[in-house]
Formats: sequence, structure tokens, C-alpha cells
Amino acid sequence: MSHRKMFSGAQLKSLRKEAGYTQEELAQRVGISRETVSAIENNKPETMDNIGVGVVNKWWSICRQTASQQTRESFFSSVMDYFGFNLG
Repeated sequence: MSHRKMFSGAQLKSLRKEAGYTQEELAQRVGISRETVSAIENNKPETMDNIGVGVVNKWWSICRQTASQQTRESFFSSVMDYFGFNLG
């Protein structure tokens, strides 16, 4: 069992919305179903436990251009926490 922190579905949802994508549009770009996007955004445990770094990376790559500075910093912090990096 992993002790790493999970990515926040709410944070990924916020990132998607800032980028102006619907769940369906983002799903097509990432290569997953709209239902999977919804499950991720709603922190469904069975989906969050299986979410791959590749999916998060694609999600970020697609949405980062229009993300606010605050969202980019928050996302970066989440990635650092997820991988157990300590900047301090």
C-alpha cells in the first residue's frame, strides 16, 4: 500500500475548467472516457488508486497554457508532495 498523497480530483477539475474544456473534450484529448474524467474529478477511490502519472501528465500538458499562476503553483506543489519531494 502506498503512503504517497493522491492528486486532488477537485484540483484537476479546476485545471480543466480554467482551460475551458468540457469533461468530454478533455477525455478525448487525454485518451480516457468522460466517465473516467468524472470519476477522477469526484475522487472515486477505485479510480484515484489506479490513476497513472501519464494521465495526470497529459491532463497538465493539455490544460497548463491557460492555468493561472496560482493553479500552476498549486499543481506543482501537489506533484512534489505526490512524489515525496521536499523543497525546504
